[in-house]
Amino acid sequence: MRKVIICSALLCTIAFSSCNTQSSLYSWQNYEKNSYNFYKKQTPESTEALLATYAKMVESQERSTRKIVPPGTYAEYGFLLIQNGKRENGLEMLKNELKYYPESKVYIERIIKMLEK
Repeated sequence: MRKVIICSALLCTIAFSSCNTQSSLYSWQNYEKNSYNFYKKQTPESTEALLATYAKMVESQERSTRKIVPPGTYAEYGFLLIQNGKRENGLEMLKNELKYYPESKVYIERIIKMLEK
């Protein structure tokens, strides 16, 4: 009888713990849709939509679990800003990528050096 009670308690614990919802590790906004549209056909509208998505991702980082944007986001956002004539803001985003993701140091520093020439 004792084994039946223990097994029942264990099964209930497993069943109820699987119903727990977890918050997302990152706040993605509409990144998938907007990046797909941008890379499919680069128009001024798709560029602006992707830039707006990146801006929302950076601004909403406080609501995410890790409190920082997904890896590579600062780099992509910075590169897109530079391509659209916002060089200083783009360099700032690239430096943020180095700050939060130091494993990208070799790649990002090479890009920054090329831009500073």
